[in-house]
Amino acid sequence: MTDEITLTIPRDRALYGVAHLVLGGLGIRLNLTIENLEDLEIALDTVLDSARDGENVTIAIRVGEGAIQTRIGPMNDGIRAALEQESGDGVGLRRILDAVVDGVEVESDDHGDWIRLTKAVKAQA
Repeated sequence: MTDEITLTIPRDRALYGVAHLVLGGLGIRLNLTIENLEDLEIALDTVLDSARDGENVTIAIRVGEGAIQTRIGPMNDGIRAALEQESGDGVGLRRILDAVVDGVEVESDDHGDWIRLTKAVKAQA
């Protein structure tokens, strides 16, 4: 079974809660652990902060067997460099995402760069 939910919102931190509601609804439906849900929210917020200023941001969440994939964009032009940058002792974008999701990819299309996050999840019994 694969389902996808797509949400487009203005890039405004006050509206990130709408995306959290969607994730929460999926979490309830899939009986996810609180830890998995919190990881997804942290990853989403971190990436949303790197979306293009002044534009709407689209979040597509796809649920498949054992994983949730989230595609977010369009992103700022420097997103590839930010992901490749070594943060040393600091907490950079790559370090945060590596701590909370299992995969991070950058994809490009006519509208710009998009980040695809993959989180392996197991439903609670």
